[in-house]
Amino acid sequence: MRPNRFLMLLCAGCLLALLGLLAASCGRSAVPTTTPTPTRTPTRIPSPTRVLTATATGTPTRTPTATRNPSVNPLTGLAVPPANLQRLPILARIGNDPQIRPQAGLAQADIVYEDIMDGWWVTRLTAIYLGTDPETIGPIRSARLVNIELANQYQGALVHSGASDRVRWLISQEDFVNLDEFFHPQPYYYINSLGWMGRLHTTGKAIREYLSAKGWERPVQLRGFCFSQEVPAGEMAKEVSIPYPATSAVTFQYDESSGRYLRWVQGAPHLDRESGKQLSASNVIVQFVPHEKTDIVEDTNGATSIRIVMTGRGEAWLFRDGVVLKGFWERNGKKEMTRFLDSSGRELCLKPGQTWVELVPPGYEIAYK
Repeated sequence: MRPNRFLMLLCAGCLLALLGLLAASCGRSAVPTTTPTPTRTPTRIPSPTRVLTATATGTPTRTPTATRNPSVNPLTGLAVPPANLQRLPILARIGNDPQIRPQAGLAQADIVYEDIMDGWWVTRLTAIYLGTDPETIGPIRSARLVNIELANQYQGALVHSGASDRVRWLISQEDFVNLDEFFHPQPYYYINSLGWMGRLHTTGKAIREYLSAKGWERPVQLRGFCFSQEVPAGEMAKEVSIPYPATSAVTFQYDESSGRYLRWVQGAPHLDRESGKQLSASNVIVQFVPHEKTDIVEDTNGATSIRIVMTGRGEAWLFRDGVVLKGFWERNGKKEMTRFLDSSGRELCLKPGQTWVELVPPGYEIAYK
């Protein structure tokens, strides 16, 4: 039988059409392999943006770091043994409930941060130690979101007694040293007479020995703060009151004889347990930072954790030598230390010595006179 010429032509046409479709399909299959290129580009764009921002705003304050005296603590401006600066800062989470005052070790801290706790009824403290190793630190309490901000900022070892599940998980995702008492009990001990909220303590020596034994002790490069003994010109501020919740309402009163601000809580002197003396500070900084609600439940009453935002820019007031200097705080990344600037962008210089930083929401009514 002779082949049908029409059918042969039809089959040939179909074959050519099929080959065309295959070629087109092959050509289109290469397109998805090129589309990820634009999506990767945006991930690289922020890098130069951050570099330019850091260079423009950070150069004036990074210059002193290169020539910093190796015997001067970058957190206090005071001379200390150089070896004390070749190690991690310790950040201890210390309770401030009325029934566990007075605390131990606050007088020896380089810096103390105070923040409002979930429930808005009490504050808690984070004491930072670099130049000193107190014999007693405590009571140690649980961490909150703010401790992630602070431990990254100071590149230190976080000393705390647990946290809620979500906060504990978030801490575990960071690269700073996490000395959660539940996983590292060795450096801690109990003073049972102080009750469950006040019993857990540690020592500077115990923490240092534990860090060394684990191979975690190391020097870190901290930009530090500007310090000056010169009394600045400013508005008189012999007393400043921070209206924290009633159980933690704070007043600092300037003492002319010592040149320091004495600390009062709930109208009574805030004492150091070891020395019995009233706590005081060379500098008091009120840092206005956003306080955001979260869904992280922190206690059996359903109180939720507060996210305190410490990157960006906001208002800050520095109290020293009986005067107040109003300016701004600025921090561009989680590994950077906060800079405190005047209205023209120059760094505010602290008085050498201990500093208390009071974290409050924007618009908080701070009274001074």
